[in-house]
Amino acid sequence: MLRFPWIRMQPKTAVEVPVETPILLGNKSNGEFFWEQTPRERRMRAEILRRADEGARRLGIDRRDFLASSLGMATSLAVVNLFSGCSDGGGYRTPEEPLDCAGATEMLSGDEFIFDIQTHHIEDEETWKERNPTQEFNADGFARFLTLYACDLPDRRDCIGPAQYARLIFLESDTTVATLSGFPSPICDDGTLCTNLNGNDGMAYWRDVVNGAAGSQRMVQHCQVAPNDRWDLQQAMMEQVRETHGNHGWKCYPPWGPNGQGWWLDDEAVGAPFIQKCIDLGEPLICIHKGFPLPGFDRVHTDPRDVGPAARRFPEASFVIYHSAFESQNREGPYDPNGLGVDRLVRTVLEHDLKGKNVYAELGSAWVLSMNNALGAQHLIGKLVKYLGEDNVVWGSECLWFGSPQPQIEAFRALQISPELQERHGYPELTPAIKAKIFGLNAARIYGIDPAAVRCTIDESKLGRARGELDLALGTRRWSFQQPLGPRTRREFLRLAQFRKATGRMA
Repeated sequence: MLRFPWIRMQPKTAVEVPVETPILLGNKSNGEFFWEQTPRERRMRAEILRRADEGARRLGIDRRDFLASSLGMATSLAVVNLFSGCSDGGGYRTPEEPLDCAGATEMLSGDEFIFDIQTHHIEDEETWKERNPTQEFNADGFARFLTLYACDLPDRRDCIGPAQYARLIFLESDTTVATLSGFPSPICDDGTLCTNLNGNDGMAYWRDVVNGAAGSQRMVQHCQVAPNDRWDLQQAMMEQVRETHGNHGWKCYPPWGPNGQGWWLDDEAVGAPFIQKCIDLGEPLICIHKGFPLPGFDRVHTDPRDVGPAARRFPEASFVIYHSAFESQNREGPYDPNGLGVDRLVRTVLEHDLKGKNVYAELGSAWVLSMNNALGAQHLIGKLVKYLGEDNVVWGSECLWFGSPQPQIEAFRALQISPELQERHGYPELTPAIKAKIFGLNAARIYGIDPAAVRCTIDESKLGRARGELDLALGTRRWSFQQPLGPRTRREFLRLAQFRKATGRMA
């Protein structure tokens, strides 16, 4: 069985590699919600570790090697199936023989074009100062923000910065292309965002840095817009970003406002001018936060009820609904016309006859919070594909907040919808072709990216060669044992909310 040199090659001063499951079963947060480990997840974790200990003894290897292998992931998914009551061909596909390493590897591997359209990092202070030599850096506020994030690195600023981003997204996952997305913030008098976290210029800068280092197109970036905050400055900023940097899509947060008041996409005074401006600038791709209400957000405007009317009025625009309007307190079930979260997105699509048209459901955070319940995961994906269409569901991980996206990728590869749920609810079979569309082909189409042209440059690119060399030298699956990089305790999450309120920043 393959062993992993990277487990034993840590510096003597480094924290010992923990014995941990390859899927996140503890507290986690993207800064917009706080998910507290449930009693069920604690029992699942204990059972995975028990099975790993037993399997490692039978194979004569260290338990860390077992957990880091494909057997560790397959064992974890088998336990998720068990605790979800999935024994009818639904849930996660796993090998019939628990110690079939080749079978586990085959089930978790793939060569899909993976386009992750929701990723984040926070710009480091040193580079920001180099790019903005005449501006004052709010070091105290920035440092206070960063220290809210749990990280094992000596310099916590590097935890969620560009270097970690490149490593976790491109060197430790199968992600092909990623979209760097921003955060809501007031606009300054000079037309820039009043934040030092990652403004529009910063996102374009890091796009160019990564693509230059990679020698290929691995990253695209959004332009962050808040049309309810001094629209004259916002539209001038859109023009400047489009002309100076170019961008793939516009990111907006309808629940956010400088005075705490959100806005609707179908609002004649705010939403309609913004959408028309996107169209006029030749980039009619709009990514919209719906669902999770951040502390300080206008919760009313997390409802996607405005998506249908706006999409019908502007058929030439594409509306990508981040998180699929998922809400963290919900466990997805069959479609309920009176339900919340994803059901509200489905409802507005049905009411306005938009299946297969210009509304897209994005999976960031929705998937990572659903994948630890195999039944809920089937309902989430089954509903979205059934009601929006197999061409209208797109992949997003919302990493770095959850570390490397690789466990999310492998779990989705293994997911299958049971024949019973297919018959009872009209869900489709999750074929490799449908998964390939969700993983990246659907997003590539609306982002105007040629998957074949991108793929043919990657293996020989600098970044592709670097990953191959690391795999040979250290072994694969280096993302194992990771911890989420967002707040890990309720106290950290509440401190983050207090920081936002005091500074006017959102993340």
